[in-house]
Amino acid sequence: MTSSNNVTFDDILQYELIKRTYHNILMKLDSKNMRTLKQGLKELLNFVRRIKDYILDKNLKRILQYQQKLAKRLLFLINIRFLIFFIYKMIINNLIVKLYESIKTIIQEINEIIRY
Repeated sequence: MTSSNNVTFDDILQYELIKRTYHNILMKLDSKNMRTLKQGLKELLNFVRRIKDYILDKNLKRILQYQQKLAKRLLFLINIRFLIFFIYKMIINNLIVKLYESIKTIIQEINEIIRY
């Protein structure tokens, strides 16, 4: 990138690559599929991490840091969502097993009462 207002062919190519990369990431972030969304967030984080050190403009650098912060939060929440869902399933299964055993116990008690 140049330090003056003169835009070189190399700058145009770099801008075009950045634009294409962001477009691909946006397509993944627009997905309803959680795996695709996570993949898009990881790609964004990797991309921002790679280019952040080469950016000289403070405003652009601040925007990239903000994007990185948001992407990290989203990944964290998605991962917690899966953890909460896993714990939820464990609790539900445990309660179903206990209810099943309780119902079997009461059926056995009824059967013993009826026998006598």
